[in-house]
Amino acid sequence: MAGARAGGGVLELFAGTRGRFLATIMLAELGAAMQGIAYSTVLPVVAADLDGSALFGATLAAGNIAAVLMLSVTGAVLGRVRPSRVLLAGVLLYVVGVGLAVAAPTMAWVLAGTAVRGIAAGLLGGFGTSAIGALYDERERPRVFGIFAFVWILPSIVGPALNAVVTEAVGWRWAVAWPAILVVGARLLMGRYVKAVPWTRGGQSTQLGTGLLVAAGLAVGAWGSGHGGPVGATALVVGLVVAAGGFVAFVVRGSAHDRAPVRALLAFGVTCAAFFGMYELLALAVVEGLDQSLWWASASLTGGLLGWSIAGLRPRPAARPDRALVGVLLVLAGVAGVVVALAGPHAARSLALVVGFSIAAGIGMGLAYPLLSAAPFDVSAPERTTVVGPQIAFAEVAGTAWATLLGGGAYSLAAADHPPARAVLVAYLAVSVVAIAAVVTVARRRISPLS
Repeated sequence: MAGARAGGGVLELFAGTRGRFLATIMLAELGAAMQGIAYSTVLPVVAADLDGSALFGATLAAGNIAAVLMLSVTGAVLGRVRPSRVLLAGVLLYVVGVGLAVAAPTMAWVLAGTAVRGIAAGLLGGFGTSAIGALYDERERPRVFGIFAFVWILPSIVGPALNAVVTEAVGWRWAVAWPAILVVGARLLMGRYVKAVPWTRGGQSTQLGTGLLVAAGLAVGAWGSGHGGPVGATALVVGLVVAAGGFVAFVVRGSAHDRAPVRALLAFGVTCAAFFGMYELLALAVVEGLDQSLWWASASLTGGLLGWSIAGLRPRPAARPDRALVGVLLVLAGVAGVVVALAGPHAARSLALVVGFSIAAGIGMGLAYPLLSAAPFDVSAPERTTVVGPQIAFAEVAGTAWATLLGGGAYSLAAADHPPARAVLVAYLAVSVVAIAAVVTVARRRISPLS
């Protein structure tokens, strides 16, 4: 394998053609992070401007559902289409998606644009993960995945304020549009180095059926969370069960019933669900649960991300005790800490607990994520990288979407009959069950650390 030595430093991961290709992936990730935060920041403004509040929830869910569907067939696409053409198709889809949103005369256009961007994200995410698996060996991959969290630091700190300023100054359409310049520029640069990615034609089968099952479950659950009442609660539970069953079926079928990659993918997916289920509800916990300002919510979110970024810089696959297990235990501690804070009587002390345990959970994710995201490659045959890469991306996207639906749905249903603070507590109790499941799946994954 050309490029850096397996035992070299972080900078050596960026040496040679493969390193320049990796740098362009991270630049594109930076732009995508800016755009994702821009969408989250301005979407309420968009819905109000276009009189589209009825489609607000569907628009929020559309990107993840579309990405799940695309990732269910991305492995087959990567085995049949050359990397340069995959990259071109992904960029074109992305531009179309952004264009639909920017030019939207109604909220339906924004919904369609978000879905098209989700398709592009699924295709390019699976491609990027597969490329990392092909270009870096088992000792380098954890470090590559570990430094990806750094890409999100700048967007998380300056993104919300910057996009708010742009929206106030020139309108929400420019706030949605400007990050696309960075993303498209990075993808064009990526095209210069895409030949570094090894490729041979394969005949992988698609998993559209299981992908549809997951997407349908998420859609039914999302409908139920917004409907309320016994019917809504039933739809939420049914949707979550169907999506979870589809996820397991996707992993088992995609791994050809090989227990080692199945366990590795399940551990990774459930860990992502536990952390992001907690993380996506943090702002709600601070603002609604503790009646604090949005500034403190931002501090909690940024603290968790900084903890992840710093802890993920030096992954240690061979360390004892198992760093992945230590990490997921810290995530569980973070969720439990927020539960204690929400149940406590003293707001100031509770706020300090939330910020502190957010940082602890971020550190835990920094320890666990690089190892668990690389593990499915380590226990799979080298020729399966175009299959395993989309499976890893699918596990993260589907796991995150599932846990977000669980927590958000639990909050929405509980808020109909209880004060906001109690509803947030209910949501975190639901997420705590996922965090316990993450500890169990990581402990039982039975992947021996590299010696």
